[in-house]
Amino acid sequence: MTVIACGPRTFKFISEQLEPYDVRWPVKAVTDIMSSDSPRQMDREGIYSWVVLGASFTTLLIGPSLTYATGVFHVAMLKEFNEDLVLTTWVGSTFGCMFALSGPIASLIINVSNCRTCVVMSGVLMMTGFTTSFLVTDIRLLFLTVSLVAGLGMGLAGTGAIVVLGYYFPKRAAIASSICFTGGGLGIFVHPTLFQFLLEKYGFHGAYLITGGITFHTCVAGMLMRPAVTERRRQQRILGGQTLTQKITLSMCGTSTMIVSVIQNVSFILFVASILCFSLGVSTQYQFLPEFFISQRSTLEEASLVVSVSGIGSILSRILVGFAASDEKIGSATIFFSINGIVAIFTFFIPLFKSSTYPRIAYGFILGLYTGGVWVLMATLTLDILDLHNFATGVGIGRFFCGAGFLVGPPIAGTLVERSGTNYSAFLFSGAMFFSATVFGFLSTLKRSVLDPSNDTRQDTHVSEALVTTSE
Repeated sequence: MTVIACGPRTFKFISEQLEPYDVRWPVKAVTDIMSSDSPRQMDREGIYSWVVLGASFTTLLIGPSLTYATGVFHVAMLKEFNEDLVLTTWVGSTFGCMFALSGPIASLIINVSNCRTCVVMSGVLMMTGFTTSFLVTDIRLLFLTVSLVAGLGMGLAGTGAIVVLGYYFPKRAAIASSICFTGGGLGIFVHPTLFQFLLEKYGFHGAYLITGGITFHTCVAGMLMRPAVTERRRQQRILGGQTLTQKITLSMCGTSTMIVSVIQNVSFILFVASILCFSLGVSTQYQFLPEFFISQRSTLEEASLVVSVSGIGSILSRILVGFAASDEKIGSATIFFSINGIVAIFTFFIPLFKSSTYPRIAYGFILGLYTGGVWVLMATLTLDILDLHNFATGVGIGRFFCGAGFLVGPPIAGTLVERSGTNYSAFLFSGAMFFSATVFGFLSTLKRSVLDPSNDTRQDTHVSEALVTTSE
């Protein structure tokens, strides 16, 4: 789950008026619509803005935070199907990576229709995927029901819930996003314990069935996200005079051109490598943490509680790092590679926390405290490295590699566990990835070319001209 920090340059960027609006990446949608109107629009939408904020909060609570409960279901799948560890791990990793890899599909739906349609579709997909898993007797079918269908729904929910805030909070987008993303942190706290209860009470298949019913409530939240005035106007501008095929073709061509420009930046390539290593490490942690503590004579309930407590640490981390990143005296890059280095150290020494309940819970809190803040810094550091013209494309590339890390990280760790015969191998791999994220993050600062603040106005003009060119 990604959070855009409200640093001085980032806040200025999302507050500028960029027209026309072109949605090629999920974060592109966010930055476009967060700058869409004046405070008078907020007055016209009135109190309903806070209804939409509550709906977005609920959506992130129900949907995208499911990623952090994959470790609980991983243990249950091992017992239920008694299949190969690597094969079982692939189910959770493919489900977990969909929050990022489904972003372009979500952007397309929002571009063609609106945020409400995107979120309602997500509820239907998640309900369909989880409820049909109730009938599955072969773990390979879970790749279709859980990983593809439910995972796609999870990705649509996260993107639609974030994007809609920009229409209703054009000048308070940072505050609204902070409130909304606490729903994701609360979901990290709730879901592992809830799913562990469902598994014990109703069994593996029954837990999936009830989970489908819970996620279907996303449709209710989505229906509350009625299109704002600015959203309806935007749809008229984007689709007016062009067919759907033309719009998709122009969007793809414009994105390809920007990608070529971005990958020539060595500092950004190093930063993307850091993001990839971080996602490899954090996905492995949440996949194997419950199984590791269970192998150390912990109960499934206790292991689920450890993951839940990490949600509390994640909420606190996002708040603290958000404030720290907003301070010009504290460098975002320093915070980024420092907290990755700290979590790497704790990961290497995880055997010290396996002795009893309280040390295990402490480790879960530390894990959330030193990983949650990384999501806050990704967009901010991308803006620091790239110019404003390539910002959205850069964040999109970062999200893609983040999803790739969530996809391949747990299977790689699973292979190491199988060959070594010990779960600690997964955490050695995770710690090495966190340490690599620190190294690549530090190297990216050495080659970074910081933008001259005096050129912001000229660069904003270039952004508008580029968007006009690719949209016409």
